[in-house]
Amino acid sequence: MIEMKIESVRVSLMSTNQVVILKEMDGERRLPIFIGKTEGDAISFHLNGVVVPRPLTHDLAADILSRLGARLSHILINDLRNQHFYAVVVMHLGDDQEQEITLDARPSDAIAIAVRLGCPIFADEHILDEAGVEPIEEPDTSSKEDLGAFSDFISSLDLSDLDKNK
Repeated sequence: MIEMKIESVRVSLMSTNQVVILKEMDGERRLPIFIGKTEGDAISFHLNGVVVPRPLTHDLAADILSRLGARLSHILINDLRNQHFYAVVVMHLGDDQEQEITLDARPSDAIAIAVRLGCPIFADEHILDEAGVEPIEEPDTSSKEDLGAFSDFISSLDLSDLDKNK
């Protein structure tokens, strides 16, 4: 199991869904997981401290677990089948917390609950081997000669007329 952290939640340019980007805690690989807008908003709201007037579904689930004395141990992204990720929520019950229960969950729901309860997020190594991506180092284009035609275009602009419109 590889510990992950949420790097970002982004809007997908290809659909109405969102993408949660998980990053290895001790590495560079990212795991992009497409999720629904509702789940993406639930994760983002909590991470950004957005207060909603009524509890969201994930707030309710976290509250139920807490009030029943269950302790969420961790979540695990454990499978990838037909381009769909699978996850489990692992929790402990009982006075001594020795009873372990593992529940099947969508990764988006598991992550939304995990951020509310502050528990770790893990991914199986084989998931990262199959679907993980490493960032591509982009060439440094900060020097003027690398800007080419764009630099020529900027130089040719006459900006003296901008103040006349005020």
